[in-house]
Amino acid sequence: MTDTGRQRHLHLTILSFAILLRILIGIHPHSGQDDYQGPGAIKAGTATSSTKYGGDYEAQRHWMELTYHLPLSEWYYYDLSYWGLDYPPLTAYVSWFFGYIADTLGSVHGLEVLKDLVALHDSRGFENERGKMYMRFTVLVMDLLVYISAVWEIAPRLLNGTTDIIREKERIRLLTMALAQPAILLMDHGHFQYNTVSLGLALWSFHFMTMLSNPFKKDESSTSSLTFVGPILGSVLFSLALNFKQMELYHAPAVFAYLLGRCFECSNVQSTTKDNEGGTMASMNNRNVITKFCSLGITVISSFAILWFPFAIYPRSGTNARLFHLAGVTQVLKRLFPFQRGLFEGKVANIWCALSVKPFSIRRRVPEEILPLMASGLTLMLILLPCWYLFQVGKGDRGQCDTAKTIREKDQHQSSRERADIKLLLWGCTSTSLAFFLASFQVHEKGILIPLAPLSLLLLEAPRFIAWFSIVATWTLWPLVTIDRLGSAYACCVVIFLCLHNMTRVSPSGESDVFSMIPSKYIIHLSVVAMVLLHAAELLVAPPRNLPDLFPVLWSLVGCGLISFSYLVTIWVMAKGQTKKIVGSSSSSSKTKRTSKAPMIGIGILATILPASHGFVVSQKAQCYTMSQLQSSNMNEIFTSEMIERAREPLYWETQRTEDAKPILDLSKRDPDTLSLSEKAVVNQGKLQETNTVDSEDSCVKWEDGQIWLETERRLISMGVLLNETDASNQPMVELISSQTMIARAPQLIRLSTSQVIESTNFFLDQRFALASLIQHDPTILTFCADDLYYGMEYLSNMMTRGNETQALQMIRTQSVLSPQMALSLFRMGVEGGIDERRVSNALANASAASGKAVEYAVNDAGRTYREFKQLKGGRKSLG
Repeated sequence: MTDTGRQRHLHLTILSFAILLRILIGIHPHSGQDDYQGPGAIKAGTATSSTKYGGDYEAQRHWMELTYHLPLSEWYYYDLSYWGLDYPPLTAYVSWFFGYIADTLGSVHGLEVLKDLVALHDSRGFENERGKMYMRFTVLVMDLLVYISAVWEIAPRLLNGTTDIIREKERIRLLTMALAQPAILLMDHGHFQYNTVSLGLALWSFHFMTMLSNPFKKDESSTSSLTFVGPILGSVLFSLALNFKQMELYHAPAVFAYLLGRCFECSNVQSTTKDNEGGTMASMNNRNVITKFCSLGITVISSFAILWFPFAIYPRSGTNARLFHLAGVTQVLKRLFPFQRGLFEGKVANIWCALSVKPFSIRRRVPEEILPLMASGLTLMLILLPCWYLFQVGKGDRGQCDTAKTIREKDQHQSSRERADIKLLLWGCTSTSLAFFLASFQVHEKGILIPLAPLSLLLLEAPRFIAWFSIVATWTLWPLVTIDRLGSAYACCVVIFLCLHNMTRVSPSGESDVFSMIPSKYIIHLSVVAMVLLHAAELLVAPPRNLPDLFPVLWSLVGCGLISFSYLVTIWVMAKGQTKKIVGSSSSSSKTKRTSKAPMIGIGILATILPASHGFVVSQKAQCYTMSQLQSSNMNEIFTSEMIERAREPLYWETQRTEDAKPILDLSKRDPDTLSLSEKAVVNQGKLQETNTVDSEDSCVKWEDGQIWLETERRLISMGVLLNETDASNQPMVELISSQTMIARAPQLIRLSTSQVIESTNFFLDQRFALASLIQHDPTILTFCADDLYYGMEYLSNMMTRGNETQALQMIRTQSVLSPQMALSLFRMGVEGGIDERRVSNALANASAASGKAVEYAVNDAGRTYREFKQLKGGRKSLG
C-alpha cells in the first residue's frame, strides 16, 4: 500500500472514531429529558403555554416548530414565556430548514412521527425515540460539515515537524485530540446544542483571514502585492458565526484587532515606488489602508444586512404596512441581549459569581444599573493587551516589502508568516474569550466552549497546558452535566481524552513549554487534586441544609481561579515571545540541540528496558579500516569494554539456532570403527561446519575495533536511516536516530556483518511494507535476519488477518502512529512467532530423519550382532 493510501486509511479511521464517539454520547439523556431538572427540582408538570418543559433540547425542537409554521415576523414574538427564540437570525433560518426537512420526511411511511415532532403547539414536550434520533442526526451532520471540516483544513497549517513522517504523526495527534474534546462533545451531542456550527464557522474564518495570498489561486506568486481576498472572505464567515450564536462576540475583539492590523500591513506597491517620491508613497499607503478598511466594513455590513433585512421588511399582522419596520430588528436585539436577567443566572466559574458569595456579596452591595458598566469596563481592560498584540501581528513585518529579497525568500517569508499568524490569532482569540467568560455580563456555563475551540488546535504548541485546560473546562461543566444525567458519559469522555493524550505523544521533550514556569509546575498538580477531592466530597458528603448550593459554589470558586490562571498563561505566552519559538522563528540549530539531546537522556533507561536480543545470520567480509581512521571517527570512545561485552550477548535467534544445530542423534562419541561410511560423513560434516565458523571469525575485519560498524554506519547514513552528525548540511533531519543511540540500544549491531544489517534495513524501507518508522522507535529490530522478517510478516498475516498481508501491514502502521510500543510488540510477535514456527517444522523434520537413522542403526547393529553370533556358534571365531 502506498503512503497516500495509508494516510487515507488513517484519516478515515480518525473520522470514523470521531463520529462513533458522538453517536455513543447521543445515546445518553438530553437536557430536560422526561422534564428532569436535577435532584430536588420541582417538575413543571404538564406543559402549557405558560410553563417551560425540559431544557435546551426542547428549546431547539420548539424553534423548529415555530419557525416552520409561523411567518417570519412572528418568530421573535411568539409565546416568549415558553422557550422564546433568543438566538440570532442564522440560527432561526437553520431551525426552519430542519423543521421543513422533518415535516417533509413525515410524509414517508414509517416516519410519520417527524410531523408530530414539529407540530405547532401540540408538540410541546414531545420526546419520541425516532424524533430524538432525528434531532441527534441534525447536530451530527452540522458538526461534520462545519466544525470537523474546519479542524481538518486548519490542522496541516499548525504542524511543526520537519519531515513527512513527523508531520503526519503530528497531524494524526492534532486531529484525534481536537475531535475528542470532552466539553464540546458533552454539550452538543449530550446536553444538545449546535455550538459546533458557530465554532466551526469561526475556525473557517480564522483560516481564511490569515492567508496572505488569494486562497482561490494556489499558484499565485508571492511577489505580487499581498491580496486581501482572504480577510474579506474570513470576515464574511465570522459574520455568519456571529449571526448563528451571539457568544461569538467573545472572539470579535481579537478578530477586529487582527483585521485592523491587516489593513495597515505594507504592500509591495509601496516598494516599487521611487524613494524621492515620499509624498506619493504616503498617499498610496493611506489609500491602501482606507480601501482595505472600507472593504471589510462593507463586507460585514452587507453580511448582516442580508440576514437581518427580512425582519425589517415583513411587518407583524395588525401593524402599518411601511417599507421598513425597525421594531422587528430591535425585537431581535432585545432577545439576543437580555440585560433584564441580571449579572448572571446560574453558578458560573467567573469573577462575578465568585464575588457574589459572602463576605463580598457584590450583587447586594452594588446597584443593578452599575453592574453592566462594571462588567463592560473590566472586560475591556482584560481584552486590551491581547488585542494590541494581535494588531501588531496583523501589521506584519515591514521586511516583506524589501525588493532586495529573492522570490524564494519572499515565498518562505510569506509561508512562515501565515503559519505564525494563525497560531497567534488562535492564542489571541483564546485570551479575549477567556476575558469575556471571566468578566462579561450574563455568562453561561457553556461559554467555556468559545475559548476551548481555538485553544484545542494549539495542542502541538503546548500539549500539557491544552490537555489540562480541556479537563478543567469539562470539569467546570459538571453541575450542568449532573442535571442532564450525563455522569457516565462525562467520565468516559475524560478517560478517553486522557488516554489519547498519552498514546499519541509525538515529542515528549517539547511538552513542558508553558508549564516550564515555576509556579505553574505546582498549579497543575494542585488543581488536579482539588478537582478530584471536590468530586469525592460531593459523592460522599451531603451539603448542610442551610447551604444547599455548597458544591456548585465551590465549583464556581475553584473554576474561576483555574480559568483566571489560564487567561494569564495566554497573556504570558504572547507577551514573553513564547509564540515566536512555537511557530518556528527559532533557528534550526537550536532545534537540533533540543532534539538531539532527548535520545541521549533516555539511553540508559532504554538500554535496560528494551531487550537487545536480535541479529542476523548472513555473513560478508567488510572493508578493513586502519586505526587512524577509527581514531578520527572517535569510535574508540564508543567501543568500550562494557559495550563490547554487551555486544557479545547472544541474540534470540542465535540462541535458538545454536540449539537447533545440535544433532538429535549424536554420533560423535560412537566408536569410529563401528560407524558406517554414511555415519562418518555426518560426523565429519559437523566438524567441518565448526571449523568454518571459527575460521569466519578470524579475518582481517575485527568487530571489536569497530571496523564492521563503520561500514554499516556509512551505509545506513546514505540510506537515510542514521543521522549524519558530522555534516552540518544534514541538520534538518534531526528526527533521525544517531549512530551512538542506535548501538547503545542495539549493541549486537556492531558485530553483525554490513550486508546482514542492510538487507534487514531494506525490508523496512521497502515500499511494499513502508515500516521505516519502527526503526526510529526501536533499532533492535534491525538485528533480525531479513529472511525472518519476511517470514514474520507472512506468519502475522496468517495468524491475525487470515492471510491478508495488506490488512496486517495496515494494522501495524495504524498502531505505529497511535501507540509505537504496541506496533513493535505486534511486529515482534509475528517475527518471533515465525522463527518458532520454522523451528518446530525443522525439529519435526530432523526428528523424522533421526528416527529413520535410529532404525537404520538398530537394524545394522542387529545384523552385525547376528553375524557375529553365527560366526561364534560355528567355531569360526574364538572367544579370546
